[in-house]
Amino acid sequence: MGAKNRPIEVKQSDREILSSYYGDKLRQFGHDTRSLGWIPGGRDVRFGALAGIGNLEGCRILDVGCGFGDLNGFLKRRGISVDYTGIDITPGFVEIATKAYPEARFVAGDFEGWDYAGECDWAFAAGVFTLRISDSEAFAQNVLRKMLGTSARGVAADFLMPTYSSGDAYWRPPPAEMLRYCRTLSRRVVLRCDYMADEYCIYIYRDDSTDERNVFTGQA
Repeated sequence: MGAKNRPIEVKQSDREILSSYYGDKLRQFGHDTRSLGWIPGGRDVRFGALAGIGNLEGCRILDVGCGFGDLNGFLKRRGISVDYTGIDITPGFVEIATKAYPEARFVAGDFEGWDYAGECDWAFAAGVFTLRISDSEAFAQNVLRKMLGTSARGVAADFLMPTYSSGDAYWRPPPAEMLRYCRTLSRRVVLRCDYMADEYCIYIYRDDSTDERNVFTGQA
């Protein structure tokens, strides 16, 4: 990928695109997955795929672009106890999330500029890279790199599948290209295309150590 390891900050014009898109959706739909630009009914399928990265029980979870914090609710409904922190650039989402999940921690802000105190076990990004901005490729790379730097065990993120249509508002990076970049962050990476026809997710594991057989020894 052309922007390998190239740090980039979200431009003000991109912030305005994101703020306008999600702000308009929130005013239209309120506390609803449609405010996130998600098709109704797909949320739990997406969360299930991302949560498949490893054993999350008792772990410190960082949810980047957390929206309404519903990943926390998804895990709770499945009896998985976690120490959850969510951050989102849209204050309206964070306000709703704080009321919905008072036991969790939420931050209204830009993840790239956030000085995250401490370290999580797993970091997640659900729907963060959907909208096309001025340099979506470099933005995704920068966020993934920072997410992995804050996590002790790994990162899970999803992306839209490429389609034959073009020129829409969505960013659809080819899976092979995203996989190639993620392999520059860790040798131990998983690409999943088995849960929804129009998207995929990638797991990036922090521990990519191998034994004398060249078999990965890290545990998920």
